[in-house]
Amino acid sequence: MSRTRSADGASVLVERAAGLTAVLGALVMASTVVFTVTGTVGIHNVLLGALVAVIASLHAYRTGEMRSPSIVLAAILALLGIWIAIAPIVAFGVDRQLVLGICGVAGALIVILSLAGVYGSFQTSKSATASA
Repeated sequence: MSRTRSADGASVLVERAAGLTAVLGALVMASTVVFTVTGTVGIHNVLLGALVAVIASLHAYRTGEMRSPSIVLAAILALLGIWIAIAPIVAFGVDRQLVLGICGVAGALIVILSLAGVYGSFQTSKSATASA
């Protein structure tokens, strides 16, 4: 009985972390309009924010409906979060503090939530193999 609750708790962790990651992706996408991020970094934020929102939504749906969290999707989201955080400096040479702050904070939060999703996925798979 406790193994089932542990697996359900880990599954809920993955689902909520993926949902919050999707919201952060939407915020990165909307930050271009709200904070008037211009140029190629603005297009970058729209495209990557939409990509993160879609992948995280798929991850949350898959975890919630199929009860099979994907470590691969969480790892892809973590890599996208790292790229969102470092891209304004590395790829675009942006020096505007607001853009650096938005991308840095959003990228770091996406990485943290994605790593929480990876942890929850490991816990779910560990509980499933222990109960089998």
